[in-house]
Amino acid sequence: MGKIIYNLAELVYKFIALNILWLLFFLLGLGVFGFMPSTVALFSVVREWIKGNKEIPLFRKYFTTFKEEFLRSNVIGLIFLVLFYVLYVNFSFVSYFYDESIQFFIYLAIIGIGSLIMMTFINVFSVMAHFQYRTLENIKAACGLVILHPLKALVQLIWVIAYVLIAIHFPKLFVGIGISVFAYILMSLHYTVFQKYKLIN
Repeated sequence: MGKIIYNLAELVYKFIALNILWLLFFLLGLGVFGFMPSTVALFSVVREWIKGNKEIPLFRKYFTTFKEEFLRSNVIGLIFLVLFYVLYVNFSFVSYFYDESIQFFIYLAIIGIGSLIMMTFINVFSVMAHFQYRTLENIKAACGLVILHPLKALVQLIWVIAYVLIAIHFPKLFVGIGISVFAYILMSLHYTVFQKYKLIN
């Protein structure tokens, strides 16, 4: 019983420490430029934990990944920002350019494409943490996780919705361990796919 409590306390401590690192490096990058590399670094750490490497030097691993992925991750972030902006513009002008009889279907198509892009964006962190792909290859692989594994994508979507609801209703919990637990669950889902196809680095 004592060992279980100790292991649980150690796990919570690691999640808190990782969450603090994410917040610090997010701010270090002035928010806008810190989000992508700090999140990739976070996924890289939880990937090591999932692989069984529980005793990795946390700060060193995080900082090294943050530096290595700073430029590439921000380029990918910029690509997604442009995609979301284009979708927003198209959504905003549907009523001006299309007849009312087909507006519903146009909106539906835009929402569908937007959902695919959003899920791809969420997946790209696991892909970047796991592989050494080029910029566009990361996006293709992340999109493939959605299209080729719809059941996993559905489970992931449920988890994302649940996570958002938890963050809204329990903001203190989110600040404490929220982003690290979120990444751990997502990376666990994706890691099983990577294992299945023997694509592990």
